[in-house]
Amino acid sequence: MIFFDPNVIIFLQAVLPYVAWEILNLFSDPLIYVILLSVAFWCVNKREGKIAIMLVMFSHFINILLKYVFGMPRPPPGLRHNPEYAADQSYGFPSGAAQTATSFWGWALLRLRRWSVAIIGIVFIIITALARMGIGIHYFGDVIGGVIIGIILLVWAYFLVPSLVPRWTKLPQSIKDWFFPLLALIFFFCYFVTYAVGLDYFPTENVAISMGVVFGFSLGLILETRYVNFSTEVSKNTRIFRAILGVLLGLTIYYGLSMAFSLLPVYPLLSYSARFIRYTIVGFVGAFVIPYLFNYLEIRRGVTKS
Repeated sequence: MIFFDPNVIIFLQAVLPYVAWEILNLFSDPLIYVILLSVAFWCVNKREGKIAIMLVMFSHFINILLKYVFGMPRPPPGLRHNPEYAADQSYGFPSGAAQTATSFWGWALLRLRRWSVAIIGIVFIIITALARMGIGIHYFGDVIGGVIIGIILLVWAYFLVPSLVPRWTKLPQSIKDWFFPLLALIFFFCYFVTYAVGLDYFPTENVAISMGVVFGFSLGLILETRYVNFSTEVSKNTRIFRAILGVLLGLTIYYGLSMAFSLLPVYPLLSYSARFIRYTIVGFVGAFVIPYLFNYLEIRRGVTKS
């Protein structure tokens, strides 16, 4: 069956050298989506940015759950020439990269409704799907499954979010503040215990990344709402200034934390916890620290709303 036929991967690797597929695989790097989501939150539309971040993280978490439910193996290690990929023993269906790309670009298209977004999104999704097969870590069925599930979640969110937002705004502030941080902690702890007692394979970095971002970002939003409350209704120049400064600061903190945490001993549970802490810091900085800096600098410069 073509959906889980390794010959599809062999064909792709014959079309392009393996190093080319590894380069194309950079299009699926989660850091790209972290940057794009952050810029949307800081510079385009604060409310839509928050919804998009939660949607992508929720899609990420659903993908992890489905991998456990289906329990379908990745292609044989012999097709993965990169030793790091060859050592990955996690489940393959559905492809998280394809699902994330579909969720992000699909939501961007639904909100912005521009042909340019549609074209860029389709290019990203196709390259992501082909590259994940080209490097040998997903079957054709894995990436198709990721795209389909991404579309289902997208349609579900598109029709559900408008009805949920008004109800969400009527809830007590304490519930709105702590719902997502506590939910992220619960999910993180469940996976931590699952691995600690040996019930399943190590959940790799995925749970720690998504739940860490949600936890840190949610905590940051509590402080941002109370002490910053920045607006995206600013001039084009201010948006450009925010995007450049925010991305530079974010990347500096991201790679700085990567270097610092790489010094820790390599123990699975310790590494898993450290990754959660690292992405908690990244989410918190993106939601509160960087907006606080924007506000401070813009007040000093006398920036007003557009």
